[in-house]
Amino acid sequence: MKKHLKEANMHHQTEETRCYHCQDALPKIILYADQHAFCCNGCKQVYQLLSTHSLGAYYEQDDKAGIRPNNVPKEVFSVLDDEELRKKYIDFQEENIVKITLHLPQIHCASCIFLLEHLNRLHTGILRSTIHFPKKTATITINLELIQLSELALLLSRIGYEPDFKAIDKSTNTFNKRLLFQLGIAGFAFGSIMLWSFPEYLGIDHTYSGIRNLSSYLSFAVSIPVLLFSAQDYFKSAIAGIRLRNLNLDIPIAIGILALYIRSCVAIFSHEGPGYMDSFAAFIFFLLIGKWFQGKTYQWLSFERDFRSYFPVAVIKKNTDTTVLCPIDELQVGDEISIRNEEIIPCDSVLLSEKATLDYSFVSGEADWIEKKKGDLLYAGGKSMGETIQLVVSKTTQRSILTQLWNDGHSKKTELFFQTRQDRISKYFIAAVIGLAVAASIAWLFIDPIRIPEIVTAILIVACPCALALSVPFVYGNMLRALGKKGFYLRNTAIIERIQQCDCLVFDKTGTLTEQDHKQIQYSGKELSESEKQVLFQMTKHAVHPYAKGIHELLAEQITGIYSVENAVEIPGQGISFNCFQLGSAAFIGLEEKINNESVVYFAFTGKLLGTFQFQSKLRTQLKELIRNLGSNYQLAVISGDKPKDLDLLQTIFPAETTFHFEQHPLQKKEFIQNLQAQGHYSLMIGDGLNDSGALNEAFVGIALSEDLVRFTPASDAILKADNLKHLASYLRYIRDGKKFLRVCFVFSLCYNLTGIGFAVSGQLTPFIATILMPLSSITVVSLATFLTLRKDLPPTFRF
Repeated sequence: MKKHLKEANMHHQTEETRCYHCQDALPKIILYADQHAFCCNGCKQVYQLLSTHSLGAYYEQDDKAGIRPNNVPKEVFSVLDDEELRKKYIDFQEENIVKITLHLPQIHCASCIFLLEHLNRLHTGILRSTIHFPKKTATITINLELIQLSELALLLSRIGYEPDFKAIDKSTNTFNKRLLFQLGIAGFAFGSIMLWSFPEYLGIDHTYSGIRNLSSYLSFAVSIPVLLFSAQDYFKSAIAGIRLRNLNLDIPIAIGILALYIRSCVAIFSHEGPGYMDSFAAFIFFLLIGKWFQGKTYQWLSFERDFRSYFPVAVIKKNTDTTVLCPIDELQVGDEISIRNEEIIPCDSVLLSEKATLDYSFVSGEADWIEKKKGDLLYAGGKSMGETIQLVVSKTTQRSILTQLWNDGHSKKTELFFQTRQDRISKYFIAAVIGLAVAASIAWLFIDPIRIPEIVTAILIVACPCALALSVPFVYGNMLRALGKKGFYLRNTAIIERIQQCDCLVFDKTGTLTEQDHKQIQYSGKELSESEKQVLFQMTKHAVHPYAKGIHELLAEQITGIYSVENAVEIPGQGISFNCFQLGSAAFIGLEEKINNESVVYFAFTGKLLGTFQFQSKLRTQLKELIRNLGSNYQLAVISGDKPKDLDLLQTIFPAETTFHFEQHPLQKKEFIQNLQAQGHYSLMIGDGLNDSGALNEAFVGIALSEDLVRFTPASDAILKADNLKHLASYLRYIRDGKKFLRVCFVFSLCYNLTGIGFAVSGQLTPFIATILMPLSSITVVSLATFLTLRKDLPPTFRF
């Protein structure tokens, strides 16, 4: 037996040369588990931990994914268990539920995302985790009864992702300042070297050999900080890529920098002149200009900024005698605000009402409602359930909080197909370029060996697929921004690709296809007294259902006084109650429904019917034209909780093959979407977010229609102003055209690279010219993306 084990170990040692987990070279002493070799006990333990918890797919995502774990003592993170000290790291806390954002600089690939988004399999105390790949951060929700923050940090460290708490405290301007310093040093060196090389440009440098040697040494002196400081990020990224056996854009850049610098140093110290020091400094300078330009453009295109700028989420603010809509960015500490049923609390506030029922599922992932009493602190992100509550602002806020809530509250996989394919193309392209540079070196060895560094550098510079890498983010980023200006707000750029795949559109009816006109509401029953009208008016004042809003508008023309109703409770899909008054469906009132096939709202006092409000549906403006345009590209369906009283009207404007489903409860709507997707359809659901939030969340893409500025619907992938529904066909056509925009940018990028490579291989392109062309190509792609996405056929900008 021992002999067989020894032979097996020898067999493994001869076949495997790298650690199965971290891919580092194996040492002399090798550890084994499940026929895999590991360089240390830490890597072996991580592998066993992942295998035990059914996370073996981590290695299938990327075979170079693993990171060697750090052996960090538990005491290092003990500070996180101090209630006061950990406050600066916590985003949200409600009893034992804590939400925290950690910076994990080790995140580098799809496997990292897969593992970190499945942390709940490693520990039952971890409820949910979402990853922001560009920022390398993880937002994790935990239960303190099951796991402490220090234990969470220790677990992350043991699987190779030690949190960097210092990065959380750093200002976001640190990176920008450092980049500007790097750019300034490279610019100074570039200008100085060109000035000192001026005699060489004029061809008179041999006349004054002493001055030429002095200028060469000065060029070498100013190049040192450029190499060690301005260019260090490219070397770090290249080394990390090589270590992880993952080709990235910075590897050919780093090779080009070193080739230029080494060849120039040889020329300087052999008294041949400054060599290519001007090209070296120019290369770094223009690289950093491109990096700065890219960062500024990303910042400009940031959806978080667009969302804050263009979507005017507002809240009801109480003044002395009146209430006004106030954008949440303008709220100040001490302002009194009202939050209606199913509205999101926009900022940390103190409860003024006697009690409140809150749903924090969008923040914590927990579905249980929480009861709060007067004086309690309410965190931003909770949804009020039931009666309108009064709050006083305790901390100012920004709409970015709602944007983060919108993105973090979704479990849908939203990776970009084009981005993934582009990354794959870039990797193969880089490998081909490096191979081509080696082949060109061999060829020029027989033509003019002295020019090899110049040729290789020019190839590596001009072949850098920076323009290709910018295509997806800039095309989709521009589209996101353009749609936002038109009143159509998408959660992120991945939703653009999801919409492009949709083949089936499902419409909710009430509040989506139809709108309420209070002039078409018919009341029948007991004549209401002035006080009863006032009670009913106040009961419906802050209601969210379209029928209740219609009744409120009807009564607004009839009442004269003001009667305060502070504790009206709205139950979604059923009705509103206040003391002994009830307004809603027959079942909510406790009556047997008498009117069939009609939309009726009942008003009662202590269970005794006072009267009924009968509604006549009114289709939205230009709905017939919208359905005609959509019907040619999508399969259509209508689903509603109402009775089929509008079926004949809807059949006149929808295609014959449209399916209609009435009297559907919220759960049935969700099941209908599930059945569609089980049949292979990619469904796009459009609703008002009242009784169909489950269906919106279940759909491949969910679009919530917003009637006012107050409601915020995290259950959706997009928010569309209700008045802009008539433009939906134009928006969807524009999104489908995004594929064409990307292909144009891809073709341009590849043509630029291939043409430049041809000139560089033949020796007709100097490194200096290639250095200038590289950032120009990036600027051209950005300009091309902007030009393609500026469409004149989109509806005019909607102004709120």
